[in-house]
Amino acid sequence: MHSPGNASFTASFQPCELPAVATGSNGMLARCQVDFAGSSGTVELVGQAPNQVHEVVFRGRNDETVQRIPVSARPFIDPENVSIIVRDMNFDGMPDFGLRDFALTGPNEPWQFWIWDRGHNRFVFHPALSKLPNPELSTASKVVRAHVVDDHSNITTNTYTWHKGDLVLQDSGREVSR
Repeated sequence: MHSPGNASFTASFQPCELPAVATGSNGMLARCQVDFAGSSGTVELVGQAPNQVHEVVFRGRNDETVQRIPVSARPFIDPENVSIIVRDMNFDGMPDFGLRDFALTGPNEPWQFWIWDRGHNRFVFHPALSKLPNPELSTASKVVRAHVVDDHSNITTNTYTWHKGDLVLQDSGREVSR
């Protein structure tokens, strides 16, 4: 059983509640305070303890369900962090959502990302962004960078920009390890 307590987001360090759930039991694994869709609310990670997430539930300010997203992920969920990101990933001014795909330690961290769709008022899965390991955002230059480390510790850095909802590769460079 993981003990109840608090944790922080991976990226934005907002508080998350970790309810007590017995290992192997189903329930709410984490509930985090977030801002999305122009308002405050919560995101809940629901699944089997300790970290098998089956559903992400977004709730509005009055605890009403805004959206349920079925998922299959095994992110970090522990007193130090809950592996989610709530931040504007496509530079449109609205927070988007990321969930670490599984608790891998190493340079190529896999994530799943959903972009906020203003027209439909919901998060929509973005397959191309989800293929990028541990994307890094530059809000100043409005680019997304992905650093891919191969088996020989060589690093390829791909730089993308957004164009009409799609990621477009702008540059790719490789640093060879000696």
